[in-house]
Amino acid sequence: MPMTPSDDQDPGAASAPDDRAVPSARPAAVLFDCDGVLIDTEVTSAHVLAEQLTAAGVPTDADELREVIKGTSLGFLAEESARRLGVQAVPGDWMDRFIETRLVEYRRGVEQLTGAAEAVTAVKAAGIPIAIVSQGSRQKMSVTLPASGMDRVIGDAPIFSGDDVERGKPNPDLYLLAASRLGVDPADCVVVEDSPPGVTGAHAAGMRVLGYAVDSDPERMRAAGAEVFFDLHEVAWRVGIASQPPATA
Repeated sequence: MPMTPSDDQDPGAASAPDDRAVPSARPAAVLFDCDGVLIDTEVTSAHVLAEQLTAAGVPTDADELREVIKGTSLGFLAEESARRLGVQAVPGDWMDRFIETRLVEYRRGVEQLTGAAEAVTAVKAAGIPIAIVSQGSRQKMSVTLPASGMDRVIGDAPIFSGDDVERGKPNPDLYLLAASRLGVDPADCVVVEDSPPGVTGAHAAGMRVLGYAVDSDPERMRAAGAEVFFDLHEVAWRVGIASQPPATA
């Protein structure tokens, strides 16, 4: 079920960013996470791994597993699988089987998230450079972006993958690499993320982070340093290229 803000939430709690803040100047670049921000792949990942664990004798609920693995790396998935299986390391072909089964499912079709295409298109139309900065592998994105049609939306925007750095999210390395390759100051970038590990990495890189929390715990996102929002149609307003938020926000 999508997360929504609680009625008794203290908007000024701790040092959380102002969720309604709008920058006074346009960013030098907008960096979009991929899974959970542009396209819906994380449900499939959780279902495939849950079925694999269940078949191995460890009954696993896909929804519970998704909360644990959201925004993490393949290495983390292997470690979590080993923990649940009660072994020090997963069998040699464990991750290969997971990856191949998941790719088969992705080739059947991947959904774009509501408002994602409009957000990317608006930022590009305003002349602001964009990039895709994903923990996912290039192999995965080579399937999921065309399967969703998002490849046509992002066009020739550069894509940065967890394959490109030794330390992925929640470390800042991937976001710092993207800023460096784009030739912009990290402090002048805005990031759109949907998971606490991603928010943590972007925040550590010194970037302003918009935390899309429709399917994440908003309090965890705020604690990690994000300005929380729940509608991707707001992105244009939040990065200063629309004069007001959409009527549905």
